[in-house]
Amino acid sequence: MPVLDSGLLFNRKMRRTAKLSISVMNMGWQQASADIEVYTLERTPGGSDVGYGSLTAQAYMNVLLQRMGREQSVYVYEVDTNELDRYGVRIVIHGLGSGDVIASVTEYDDRDEPAQQYMLQMMPSRNEEQLLAYVASHTQHTITVFQTGTNTRAATITLPNGSSPRVLAAAPNGSRIYVSCPGDKSVKVISASSHRVIADIPFPPSCVPYALALSADGKKLYVTTLLDDSLHVIDTVTNTIIQAIPLPVSSDPSAAAMSPYGLHLYIALTNTGKIMVLDTVTDSISAIVGLPYGSKPSSVALSPDGKDMYVADLNDSRIYVMSAQDQSLHSTISLEFGCKPQAVAISPDGALAYVVDGESNGVAVINTARNEILTTIELPAGSTASSMAFTPDGKKLYVSMLAYGYVAVIDVPSQVPIAILPVGSFPSSIVIAPQLLPTNQAE
Repeated sequence: MPVLDSGLLFNRKMRRTAKLSISVMNMGWQQASADIEVYTLERTPGGSDVGYGSLTAQAYMNVLLQRMGREQSVYVYEVDTNELDRYGVRIVIHGLGSGDVIASVTEYDDRDEPAQQYMLQMMPSRNEEQLLAYVASHTQHTITVFQTGTNTRAATITLPNGSSPRVLAAAPNGSRIYVSCPGDKSVKVISASSHRVIADIPFPPSCVPYALALSADGKKLYVTTLLDDSLHVIDTVTNTIIQAIPLPVSSDPSAAAMSPYGLHLYIALTNTGKIMVLDTVTDSISAIVGLPYGSKPSSVALSPDGKDMYVADLNDSRIYVMSAQDQSLHSTISLEFGCKPQAVAISPDGALAYVVDGESNGVAVINTARNEILTTIELPAGSTASSMAFTPDGKKLYVSMLAYGYVAVIDVPSQVPIAILPVGSFPSSIVIAPQLLPTNQAE
């Protein structure tokens, strides 16, 4: 995960820089995404120009870059800097094509004429140190934060007793972490910079918030609710519920997955054995598709290109491979008899699919080119694995183990566990997010 940075620059008094034009270009053959930040120096009110301060993000944009030569392989972002005495540009790049992304900055004066241009340089730091892994502990009411570069604990976020955090989701820029709390029937919003709860979104008494999915731009959070079987849409700017979409009665919407481009949301209706498709442009249901008789879908995952959908069947120990476009069934992958597939995760390059089994001690690895099991990664006996998350480069996979209160870190190239991280009891969900600069908004 390369980080390009200009360093902190001083704005000129004569021929002042009034605007920055930031060009980000993908020069390789793999897709990449970029978090673009323009930051400034914050000082204590009334303080002098020397001494300590802190960097805060003044402007932010997340963009998806297609491979070189295609449309949307270059993005230009402009930011007004006339009121900033000091500023800098920082770009955090993710994905398989991250090593091929370059960026330049052009400074414009108050006459809108270019005054200076320069290329952003890569920071001489370990890229993994810019990532944080968040693990929700359902019965301990905590969220443990790890730095993925060293697998060391960075923080422990304590939630109110009885909140029972269950499912996590991270804003695209990593600035906010969302967690569903069935215990007190709320969704809590956590600041990634302060590691504090900054908003508490209550749900109606008849609703139990569960699965979460964010829109591609991070402006809407979709929350499935149990008991009343509905889908709630939250405005992440105001942190309020703006819509409630009824789902089939007693359907038990227990898992949700957003398409890579954010146009469709796929929800597993466990009790009815169906997959529901939501058009996120209109926030209306576009399809409800039945799975083979007796199925109980427990998890849904999309391939990076958005073409294929992998659905775990909790009842029949199978994985269904379906077309994400028309939901037709392409292939059925049989797992070991009696296993209970809890979650599916697709590697960032789309080559492998991982399935955790809540009954055994293994993680099945599927070759997606042939849709067959490649190998099985053994975990400690009685682990009861439940959820997974990849680092953006696809080199590490984090797996929560409910029974022990640990998280296993798997080295993907060798398919071998390389670390066991202690967390709170009943770790039910994991997300990995970039560690970006805090904003200057009040929290």
